[in-house]
Amino acid sequence: MSGIDTDRRPSTIRAAADLAAFVRETVAANASRDVLHLRMAGLSPAMRRPHHQRLLRDALGPALSGARTRVFDLPNGDVVAVAPPPALALETTRLALARTLEAAAQDAVRSMRLPEAAAQLLATAAESLGLDPAPEEPDPGPARPPVTSAQVAAAERALARADLEPVTFCQTVCRMDPDGALAEPLWEDRRIAWPALSDLALGGADSGASAALKRRLARLAEARMLAEIGRPAAQLAWKPVGLPVTPGTLSTPAFDRFDAGLPAGRRKEITLGFRAADILADPAGFVAARDLARARGYVTALDDATAGLLAVLPLARLGLDLLRLRWSPELPMTVPPALASVLAEGEGPERVVLVGVDRPAAIAWGWEVGIRRFQGPLVEKRRRGL
Repeated sequence: MSGIDTDRRPSTIRAAADLAAFVRETVAANASRDVLHLRMAGLSPAMRRPHHQRLLRDALGPALSGARTRVFDLPNGDVVAVAPPPALALETTRLALARTLEAAAQDAVRSMRLPEAAAQLLATAAESLGLDPAPEEPDPGPARPPVTSAQVAAAERALARADLEPVTFCQTVCRMDPDGALAEPLWEDRRIAWPALSDLALGGADSGASAALKRRLARLAEARMLAEIGRPAAQLAWKPVGLPVTPGTLSTPAFDRFDAGLPAGRRKEITLGFRAADILADPAGFVAARDLARARGYVTALDDATAGLLAVLPLARLGLDLLRLRWSPELPMTVPPALASVLAEGEGPERVVLVGVDRPAAIAWGWEVGIRRFQGPLVEKRRRGL
């Protein structure tokens, strides 16, 4: 953990995985637990200096030493402590932290209760691994005005009939073998460019101001995308397709209409990707959506995942067909055990798509570990023979 040192954790990534598992187990058992969350992001840079870190460490003493208290030191430096109520040690710690922190940093300390705060704590575990809790998007640029209720109603009407082609970002997933053959197109990955969608449906207002609003708009946009790729004209000029979906989309009438209109055998050529943030926010909804998709013959994937995420969401336990693994320059040097386990399986590399490929080193590393499916700007250039 950054700054605050402790010998109680085997690794911060393992702690994030343990926190996510603990939350799921607590919810399943309908048990009650008090929670104290110290957010390093809520501290000013001055409060992260060694002197202040020692003060924070002293203030955390009661929570760390409690016999019935479990402490999770997360990769981003956050500390989460949980204990059965009445958790007097957590309250003592909260008061000590409040005295230690400057007034402007009081929101760095949060108290909550499980199972009510399950989604919030699952998101905390995901964010500590560098995950974006909202669907991916480019840099939003200048600040945008907040969304009004009238704009949301107008957006719903607009998305019901909008042509999403201008705000859809497409890349081709290709098979690329080391023998030098041309890239073989497998399917087209399609996803919404969120700033462009905001301009189209919300007049440029900030769709990311609320995670709930963004999920609602995502379902509307996904329903429209399904309608477009399900059109008879699209079926005549068909090519396999992949798209990210929120779990709730699969329980809508729009998805039922799309599914009912597909020709026989077409579902196996459609890959539905589930984002980690959506899985963590609604585990039960994800399981229902995954089971429905697999029962009807769709290919399923964990979408845009970092290698570290697999410690929290192991691919084998998720029951998904594919892993869309996000490339990073550090990946060859820091392959975590959870990813190594996937790649070591007999057909493991064939279940991985390396996405975000922007340099030859990414393809070289993929080939080295057995990956043959790639997506990204460099793949597009290779596909076009550039």
